[in-house]
Amino acid sequence: MEKQLDVEDLFIDFLSSFVDRRGVRKYSERINKMIGYRHKSLEVDFNDLLSFNEELANKIVVDAKNIIPLIERKLMDYIVERDPDYQLEVNRVHVRITSVPRIIQLRKIRSDDINKLISVEGILVRSTSIKERITKIWLQHVPPGCGDEFEWPGEGEEIQESVEMPAVCPRCGKPGQFKWIKEKSEIVDWQKVVVQEKPEEIPAGQLPRQLEAILEDDLVDSARPGDRIKMVGILEIKEDVPIKRGMRSVFDFHMKVNSVEISQKVLDEVMISKEDEEKIKELARDPWIKEKIISSISPSIYGHYEIKEAIALALFGGVPKVMPDGTRIRGDIHLLIIGDPGTAKSQTLQFAARVAPRSVY
Repeated sequence: MEKQLDVEDLFIDFLSSFVDRRGVRKYSERINKMIGYRHKSLEVDFNDLLSFNEELANKIVVDAKNIIPLIERKLMDYIVERDPDYQLEVNRVHVRITSVPRIIQLRKIRSDDINKLISVEGILVRSTSIKERITKIWLQHVPPGCGDEFEWPGEGEEIQESVEMPAVCPRCGKPGQFKWIKEKSEIVDWQKVVVQEKPEEIPAGQLPRQLEAILEDDLVDSARPGDRIKMVGILEIKEDVPIKRGMRSVFDFHMKVNSVEISQKVLDEVMISKEDEEKIKELARDPWIKEKIISSISPSIYGHYEIKEAIALALFGGVPKVMPDGTRIRGDIHLLIIGDPGTAKSQTLQFAARVAPRSVY
């Protein structure tokens, strides 16, 4: 228990005393912004932790599941000491660790990485709608029980995958029925996403690997399908539906995400310089521009001119039309490529996926 207390105090010491190369108390400024704007998360660069105290940084990586909740509660206490009104609007804070140096490829994740803080890169291919997860519930011991209301689970604990009702009432110590009081319960935004390997990392002839990840609170909707992202999080075993007798022996991985960095923004955020604009206009005046674009699709693959033309058209897209009766026709172009094995279908599509700013292979 003493070690845990040391970690908490050491982390607060790091936040209050760390000075960057410019001589600025970086995290003191960030905490002031959190208080001022009522933000929920504090971003902490792992390299800063490493330079401050190597043992603290290593503990966070190896025992992230236990230590991160501890330092988050300590950070909340630290902020409330400085501004007691903060807890009236924000009921919990998060420590978001970024720039973790150990980046693991999705196909190289192994059992040794379970419960550790790891970093993965990939393309976000799917995301669910935002749902709500219960973190704390209030229960009432229904009469003929004592009728008291109490918080469940107890102090310092949080509901994970499922809610386990108490065997006995913690107030009177007797068993009975318990009623859920919805309006008093604590909930958090929840979203499941699927991350897939980047096309350039997929070995020839292999299918891309995927990893399910859970985003919570202010991380939900922080990235959209098609974005190239870097996620830092805790690798966990995914709980399956229990069988009637005993338990399963084979499980899948999933990641509980701690921080998300978008490494490639969407097309509408790309800035075109004046020089780029002039170059585009110059290319547009070229009478052979169509043929040049088509021949630029997978230039190492000979022939297949019609297929390359179809892929080029799909990359550019068509023109949406609105009919006189108000019906809107989308400008998207879809194509289906059918061919014998070894005729470069996958290679051509992988090239298109690398060229398109937003793509899912």
